[in-house]
Amino acid sequence: MVRTGDIQGHWARRWLRAPGFEDTTTRVHWMQAGSLYADIRVPLERPDLGSSRCLADMPTAALAELLSAEGFAGTTDVTDSVCTWARHINWHGATTDIDAGRLSFDPAGDLIEDGVHADYAELWTRPAQLSCHGLQLAGAGLSAYLVSVGDRFVFGVGDPDAPSTETLHNALAAGERPDAALSAVFDRVHILGRWDGPQGVAELATNPFLEGRNVLARESDTVFYAHIAFDGTETEMPLVPSSDAERGQHVAASL
Repeated sequence: MVRTGDIQGHWARRWLRAPGFEDTTTRVHWMQAGSLYADIRVPLERPDLGSSRCLADMPTAALAELLSAEGFAGTTDVTDSVCTWARHINWHGATTDIDAGRLSFDPAGDLIEDGVHADYAELWTRPAQLSCHGLQLAGAGLSAYLVSVGDRFVFGVGDPDAPSTETLHNALAAGERPDAALSAVFDRVHILGRWDGPQGVAELATNPFLEGRNVLARESDTVFYAHIAFDGTETEMPLVPSSDAERGQHVAASL
């Protein structure tokens, strides 16, 4: 029987298999701390930034390609080895799909996830058993989740009420370029990074212009996020625990 305590830590996906499909190259990182989790999924092949100074400078086709990434965060429930990931924020907006998988461990200690509501399987590896810590945060009308494992972290910030990106994808496929909708999506962000003392450096992000930069700074209970907008505007966003009630969800666990 797999329980919540068994899935704490930093998981990297080795492969995804579904009927007629296999993916071994997408960079997928899921971090779990207590019931809080954050997830980022970025294809290995992405468009070259070239001479672009910001997302708004990039060709429409390149932006459509960047939108193949994914990111979501929220809380999990594990019952009878079935894990359900509630997507409180989702980079691609609202979804009616239920994200649930039956979990088991193989003889090597890797985690196998078999889809409950879809026909797929994923293999997850946990490189090391390190201390983990999760925070649920809010600021500027947005919700954020920050899960740290050792000196690595996955961070997501977004609007829980964001609409689905399906309309945006359809517009791009039709050769349109709805910059307002693109800006709204890229104002949400998911990041894999590494802590350098109180500074968090982005290693991988749904906005590639964030990569290699100091994007987070921890100061007491506040986390400062250095945001780069679609048009390249840089702002610092303070994020604080979203409510006193939710402070009880913050966890510091040692595996």
